[in-house]
Amino acid sequence: MKQTIIGVAAGAALLLTATPAVAAPKDPLAALRAQLAAGKGVSFSFRTYGDTSLYTQTGRLQFGKKGIAASDVTGKLASRDDEKPADDFGGGEDSSAAATALGKPERTIRIGRTSYISGGPMSAGLPEGKTWYKQSPGWTSGMTAYFGGFVNAADPSTLKVLLARSKRSGSTYKGSMTVTDLLKASDWSRATMWWKLDSGVKVNWTLAVSSSGLPVKLTTRLESKKAGVSKTAMEMRYTRWGAKVSIKAPAASAVTTKLDADNATVQLPPAPKR
Repeated sequence: MKQTIIGVAAGAALLLTATPAVAAPKDPLAALRAQLAAGKGVSFSFRTYGDTSLYTQTGRLQFGKKGIAASDVTGKLASRDDEKPADDFGGGEDSSAAATALGKPERTIRIGRTSYISGGPMSAGLPEGKTWYKQSPGWTSGMTAYFGGFVNAADPSTLKVLLARSKRSGSTYKGSMTVTDLLKASDWSRATMWWKLDSGVKVNWTLAVSSSGLPVKLTTRLESKKAGVSKTAMEMRYTRWGAKVSIKAPAASAVTTKLDADNATVQLPPAPKR
């Protein structure tokens, strides 16, 4: 009898030993910093979904030794039939050139702190023969960033504050903070949010990382004391970590720093200098 009990116990111990433990992911911030090499980067895709307009983005980020050195982002707003896109930018029901341009893809190239914007609502104000508007310091995503994309876990300063205010479960990090606190800590958010939100608005997030610790998917929602948690979710997915990325400015002959005052019904405010 004793031999039987000993045999069963030994077998159970062997099974327990053979079952691999679920390893925690590597430190995401350390994993991201290991990617910070000149000429390398990551691709991402972004979308908002819910009861409001659908907004999508695709982009590439080029790293330097300290963080994101350049970005190339294209956003597009696809409104529902019962919405008037121009209302968001003060266009009302007027089918102006700016309102029509809002439905066009908007591409923003940012190198250092200088941005070049083509397409989208600002294209209505471009003088003839010019296809890019230059702003320095400029924003990461142009006018249509209003619909999302202002939280980016591929930016070291953003990832650092997200992790500091998260609770981890396996390879998932969940947390919340006010947008005001996010703007204080995040280089990407400050360079993206050209509009203002009430100081009490919070952003809630869920960040999934790979076994190597690198971000795979970031889902965010806004929360207001007045309106509760937004029904609109914002989702950013990351692919091709470590790929070669080279982002260059458009040809100087296609660039302008001035908009046509007669048609430029909308334009970006000055970007923050910090």
